[in-house]
Amino acid sequence: MFRADMAKFFKGSSECYSRELQEVKEMTARLKQQRREYRTIYEIIHKNPRIFIKDIASLLHIDSDTASRRLKEALEEGYISKPQIRKRSYFDTKEYVYFLNCKNPVKLFSQCLQDDDVIYHSTMIGFANFWIISKEKIDIGADVVIEGYRSDYYMSFAPNHSWRTAFQLMHGKVRNFDPKNYAPQRYIGKHWNETLGWDSEEKKLFEAFKYDLRKAITPVMKKNLISWRKIDVWLRNLSKSCTIMTAYYPEKISAYNPYLYVFETDYEDFVIDVFSELPTNTLFFHVSNKLFTLAHTRREFQRGVNSQIDIRKLRIPGLLEDMLDKKIIESKNSALVESYWKKDP
Repeated sequence: MFRADMAKFFKGSSECYSRELQEVKEMTARLKQQRREYRTIYEIIHKNPRIFIKDIASLLHIDSDTASRRLKEALEEGYISKPQIRKRSYFDTKEYVYFLNCKNPVKLFSQCLQDDDVIYHSTMIGFANFWIISKEKIDIGADVVIEGYRSDYYMSFAPNHSWRTAFQLMHGKVRNFDPKNYAPQRYIGKHWNETLGWDSEEKKLFEAFKYDLRKAITPVMKKNLISWRKIDVWLRNLSKSCTIMTAYYPEKISAYNPYLYVFETDYEDFVIDVFSELPTNTLFFHVSNKLFTLAHTRREFQRGVNSQIDIRKLRIPGLLEDMLDKKIIESKNSALVESYWKKDP
């Protein structure tokens, strides 16, 4: 009797465990499928930021309601960002950038909130402790490390490969670099001697779509009293006046830290090619003839988990030392971006 009861018990426990194991496998499979769909959505929106949901559904081979839900999940959970736009660097749209060391970053942060000319500011740890982007030159009252008008932005397309593969490719490119074969691609543009010439309605459209290029046209049209045709023409020509950016984070944005690197180099497009291998998007721009690279990476690739470590064994510092050794870059510096605030223009 006892043996029979124990046999039933173990059989029941085994069946329960099998069911739970199957449920875990099914849940894992669903999550992997969802992440594949998030990646596909990123690729679709990267090519066509304003694509209709029904077309996303067709490309994913799912119904429109599921496609809409997947897009919402991807945005809310931090796998991708909404497609955004930033003005190119025309004479009448120029922005001035400061990297500073100030005595009280928290106080300056609060002051910048009240300054209408400041459109972005953040605290940092590294070569500077404060970053400001403003419409005009402003009186800071702090030690300026780097300042100047910014170039256009250039954002890389996030390749669909692992961090391990990314670093293998990056190190391979650096190892095989030959300056004789370097051919500038001019990824980053400057238009300081040209005028964009937006009228008041076009400026309103930029304000409306800056942080969400997928915004519906009708509410923008009604709010700003701008014709549908003018909005449609403005959107069709947008790449001439703005950089269009959609970000992708394969493990959610919360898994990464934003690091800003600053380089002096005669081979900037090669540096851009190297950092474009990272599985998250990398943002590039110029200030004062220096190349700035904003990358979202995991902490262990940049900083040691333990206090005692050979810095050259860290993924990114080691890569940068190799680039210095090969004279690909003349100097390097970096900072961790902490708290930030961005305003509507």
